[in-house]
Amino acid sequence: MKRDTHRLALAAMLSALGAVLLCLGGILPLSTYACPVLASLAVAAAREECGGKYGFGCYAVTAAIALLLSPDKEAAALFAFLGYYPLLKPRLDALRPAALRAAAKLALCAVAVGAMYALLIFLLRLEALTRELADTAPALLLATVALGLVTFLVYDLALGRLTAVYRRRRKHR
Repeated sequence: MKRDTHRLALAAMLSALGAVLLCLGGILPLSTYACPVLASLAVAAAREECGGKYGFGCYAVTAAIALLLSPDKEAAALFAFLGYYPLLKPRLDALRPAALRAAAKLALCAVAVGAMYALLIFLLRLEALTRELADTAPALLLATVALGLVTFLVYDLALGRLTAVYRRRRKHR
């Protein structure tokens, strides 16, 4: 009973940390993509310390709070559509061969971000985003998508290494 209470309290604190980090996306310029990455590290910590069930709870609570309170809706939506990645990463890392693993990760990123922007543009009708995309040259949009996928692979590598360091330090405590 005491251990479950500890896990729940830790997951709740990590959810609050993730929500605060996502709210910073509206305050700090150019942090639309950095804040969801930082908030996902709180989800990864919840998975490591509390387990997968509490990790998914942490993700869901963080996404809900951010979607309601965050001034930067694009950052909150990005977290809602891709913030669960640290929870799926161990399963994706188990895929063999390496080419299939990389293709699955890139497909997950492309589908999630594509669905997010489709929702923002067609369902929520965010005029500023629609105007921004309409004014951008198609070649620049393709370069942005390619750069986004490369950035996701760097994020995946960094997340794996940070998790390994975290586990090593936790083992030596």
